[in-house]
Amino acid sequence: MLEHYQESYKKMIKRGDVRSIVTEIDLKINDFLVGEIKKIFPGHAIYSEEGSGLDGGSEFMWTLDPIDGSANFSRRIPHFAISICLLKGGLPIAGAVYNPITNELFSFQVGEGAFLNDQPMKVSTVSELSQAGILMVTGKKPENRDWGVGIYRKLLDGANKTRIFGSSALDICFVADGRIEGVIYGELSTLDIAAALGILTEAGGKITTPLGEPVRVSAEPQKIVASNGTKIHEKLLSLIV
Repeated sequence: MLEHYQESYKKMIKRGDVRSIVTEIDLKINDFLVGEIKKIFPGHAIYSEEGSGLDGGSEFMWTLDPIDGSANFSRRIPHFAISICLLKGGLPIAGAVYNPITNELFSFQVGEGAFLNDQPMKVSTVSELSQAGILMVTGKKPENRDWGVGIYRKLLDGANKTRIFGSSALDICFVADGRIEGVIYGELSTLDIAAALGILTEAGGKITTPLGEPVRVSAEPQKIVASNGTKIHEKLLSLIV
């Protein structure tokens, strides 16, 4: 990623959507990671955001997003990451999210905690929305626009800061590290960034659907609310109607 960050490379669109970018660097990183996993864990299944890898009957599956935040990467905006996670029986058990620009490695092992460059990290203790930083990403589907605009207006009235950064894995890791208090997504494929879900859970945060139900680890886009686990979570759910 660092080798090609400032260079020219081929950019493509996915599924005919000009807003969905993939670069040849995504594909190179993907092929490298898939190849290494195959060498070391030949019996494991592999799922990748970029579509290559292996399906299989193993209870273990690796999930990859070679560049989470490809649009940022393609415009030389230094907010993107590699996300990799190991699932057992469909649940995240270990994983990492790495931003090579800042040299920040967020990681977790289930039952052992969450870490930033080997140092333990925890969510913030902020419990008032008026003091909270919240990220809001509506998504690309037309049916989510009115839904998202209504919530964003409420956040502008009630939250301390409201932003969009452009890398869902890093966004959730920022909640885990106490830099912000919550994120709302109108559509998110949680399988792509399963590592971030594990990191936030181990750091003491909370992740649910807008109805307050457990989030599925799935390739299918879904709405999610993630927070530092204080009463801010319930407040965010109350904004979503």
